[in-house]
Amino acid sequence: MTFYILMNQITTIFLSLNLLTTLSFDSEIVSYLYGGSKQEMFFQVTNNNRTLAVKPLMEGGFSNLLVITKEHKYYFELKLTENNSHQFIEVKDGIASHALTKKIRTKDYEILEGQASILFINNTNKEMVVNNITVKQREYFSKGVPIILDGKRILN
Repeated sequence: MTFYILMNQITTIFLSLNLLTTLSFDSEIVSYLYGGSKQEMFFQVTNNNRTLAVKPLMEGGFSNLLVITKEHKYYFELKLTENNSHQFIEVKDGIASHALTKKIRTKDYEILEGQASILFINNTNKEMVVNNITVKQREYFSKGVPIILDGKRILN
């Protein structure tokens, strides 16, 4: 799975107690910072410092993770799930795409997909919270990452 992450967006990663999740980057990992304790999460940098392996060691709510590579910094929110956890993630830099195709359409919203981002369109008169960002009309989001609308995972 490839995540095209837009600058300064927080990306949610769903983890499993039974599976290792890897985050592979285009440039070398300089450092990573986890906001929780060492007893909560296993981390190991591998693959010539380009891959970070992550696995929760216990149940519970987890803190955020900051990964700093030679070229960028990435913010991740770590969540535990019993199904549809992420395993192998290639992290690429996203850009706002303008050639878009419809991915999802409901009466309340549309999701359009481009090569390296998605566009969320709010079709209602009220604000929606998507990936912790308030969307009044439309907003670009990272492609490939989970899209969470009002606390519910609606994509990926």
